[in-house]
Amino acid sequence: MADLYPERDRGTLDSVLRSYLVVSKRVVTVVAIAFLALMVGVNSVEIGGRGLFGRSFVWVQEISIISAMWVYFFAYGLIAKDREYIRVDFLANMMGPNTRSAMEVFARLATIGFHATVLWFGIEAWRFLELFRTSILDWPESLFVLPILLGAADILITELIHLRWRLAGRAFPAEPKGA
Repeated sequence: MADLYPERDRGTLDSVLRSYLVVSKRVVTVVAIAFLALMVGVNSVEIGGRGLFGRSFVWVQEISIISAMWVYFFAYGLIAKDREYIRVDFLANMMGPNTRSAMEVFARLATIGFHATVLWFGIEAWRFLELFRTSILDWPESLFVLPILLGAADILITELIHLRWRLAGRAFPAEPKGA
């Protein structure tokens, strides 16, 4: 596997941080793919049931919505780990290196602030939704918030790691696509 993160021998803390990024990327990928497969599977059952038997399954919508939440928030975590955010390159290329570096730090701080807020509101929503159950499967409604909590926490940790490395003056090497 290619070295995805900067400067291998920076100490134990950086080794732990790199390990977190590598392991969490694998976990996030597996979870997102599993929930996408689940979502496709239950919707295929629904389509087959309607088409072949004229019967609809009431539980499909709840599972599909929960699965979609996992796919969305974990796929966004992959974007953060690969640093593939949408950016305006032509504008960034017009800036000098110091301005570009300052903008990157500002963008990371804004992203950290946003995801810290999402995490905080997610915790509050979790507490509130613990009181309710889904209407069909009788699952805790807080399950809808769990992928938001885990995704926001993972992105927050990922961005804090990237910010630490940026402030330490370490540039990120170009990563091969698909690594």
